[in-house]
Amino acid sequence: MVNQHDASDEGAETIGKAVSETIPKSAADRVVKSTGSLRRWRYEADAWRWVHRFNHRHADLILRTRSAKIVPPSVRNRFTAMGLPDDMVDQTLETIHRLEDWPVAWVETAQRYLGDFRRQTSSKNDIEAAKAQWLAALCYHAAQIVSSASDQRTVLTCRAAASSLFGQAQPYVYPNARKVAIPWRTRTLPAYLQIPEQSGTRCGLVVLLNGASTSKEETLSWASPFLQAGLAVLALDSPGTGEASANQAYLSDHDDILNGVFDEFRAEPQVDLTQVFAVGISMGGNQAIRCAAYDRRIAGVVAVTPPYDPARWLSHVSPLLTKELAIMVNSSPKDLPDIAAAFSLYDVALAVRCPVLVFGGGHDMIVPSSESQLLAHRLGPRASLVWYPTGGHCLYDQILPWTSDAASWLAAVSDLIGQRQPGTSLDAEAISSAARPMLEHLPKLFDSDAFGAIDEGEGARLLDPNEIDEEANYADTTSQT
Repeated sequence: MVNQHDASDEGAETIGKAVSETIPKSAADRVVKSTGSLRRWRYEADAWRWVHRFNHRHADLILRTRSAKIVPPSVRNRFTAMGLPDDMVDQTLETIHRLEDWPVAWVETAQRYLGDFRRQTSSKNDIEAAKAQWLAALCYHAAQIVSSASDQRTVLTCRAAASSLFGQAQPYVYPNARKVAIPWRTRTLPAYLQIPEQSGTRCGLVVLLNGASTSKEETLSWASPFLQAGLAVLALDSPGTGEASANQAYLSDHDDILNGVFDEFRAEPQVDLTQVFAVGISMGGNQAIRCAAYDRRIAGVVAVTPPYDPARWLSHVSPLLTKELAIMVNSSPKDLPDIAAAFSLYDVALAVRCPVLVFGGGHDMIVPSSESQLLAHRLGPRASLVWYPTGGHCLYDQILPWTSDAASWLAAVSDLIGQRQPGTSLDAEAISSAARPMLEHLPKLFDSDAFGAIDEGEGARLLDPNEIDEEANYADTTSQT
């Protein structure tokens, strides 16, 4: 649903769920009426108790009997969105019978693509060679997704291989993109920039901020809806992620990473720096809110399943996720509670002065679903909340729907900003309210829950503004129990 009000990966998410998407043929078919308060997943508490106990031994037991083909549909959809062929994904997952097999299997698949790359290069088939190299890069990226299955050196090696191979293939696979280096403090952050084709005027810029296991090589594949909406896209590796992983941890004080964007594109004739938007998933959503709170130049934010106050629920997550987070922040798991407290958005959200679009997923087993509700509530009339009742973390199972909704909303915000009188300040509440109609028509989704009972009939919703207080209060109350 989408809720307007004061606003406010994946190794553990092994609760299987069958996703069936219905793509309507007309906007009228996509309208989902708001019929009351949020419909909650009846097994959420049971699922979280199970996830808390899901460790390395449990994962190996499941993989030994079923192989990694048991992964949820959201994982497969993530690979499909990246561009990996379904048959290759199935073949690779089928060979994984222990967590330790995960990086090995994906590296072996990458090596097979590199063999094809060498054959195509010898035959002077440059385009096919680049495609094979690109797929090898994505396989190396997939190898590091379950970082709890390997040590930090392996994770960094896979990330370096993915970024290097992708960079070599990029001119052929993404000919309209160019790699740029965004200055940040004493170093630079790697990124890819895409400008809408046949853009005769200056356009707004969407900066994609990644989560723990994502990278610019993956988020670049999500750019199409934003480009079609007339917005430029900058896929950026945040410090501690992707190509920017080496010698840099992911910390809460990285709210200045967009400073370099304004510096780098000051002389870019096609980019309108009065319309820079931050779009982040998971930890990237948390980071996007932080950037907006301390930089008034940011015109809008989209946060997808972001952590709002991670210290209050961190002790309930899977041990596998705990290890992944420790790698991300380059710290010991015992230090995570103190580090998590520094990522709280409770006070930060009050400093945000731009419109915000928050996406939440009712079946999120990485970040509690209540986090998006609490963030939206804290942000107030500046925010709208889009709720996917059966969506998982980062909405990987709904990448095209959420990116399309976000692009439509950002395009509306961009138009509204362009209509302001010169010299007038940004009225975030008015713009958020005016952009809200772009979220009235949302796709109806159906899903089955982890225990086989079907939760049907409810899709993504736009919450009535009066509903958010009730939902946030309920979420806050239940989160304490």
